[in-house]
Amino acid sequence: MHPRILSPLEERQIRAFLKQDGEKNLNMRVLASRARKNLPKIKEDLELLDRLLTTYENETKKGKA
Repeated sequence: MHPRILSPLEERQIRAFLKQDGEKNLNMRVLASRARKNLPKIKEDLELLDRLLTTYENETKKGKA
């Protein structure tokens, strides 16, 4: 499992873009395109991880009771 979704460079580029007026340069167009393409799967994976942790924590609590 990867601990991050964005690389440090992508994160810096996005933060700079948001801080400025939002100039749509080539890097931002590529990042936006990748975000649109991959966001549904990322959300799906996050939901699965949330379900895992909820179930895991509930089972752990049941074992201690």
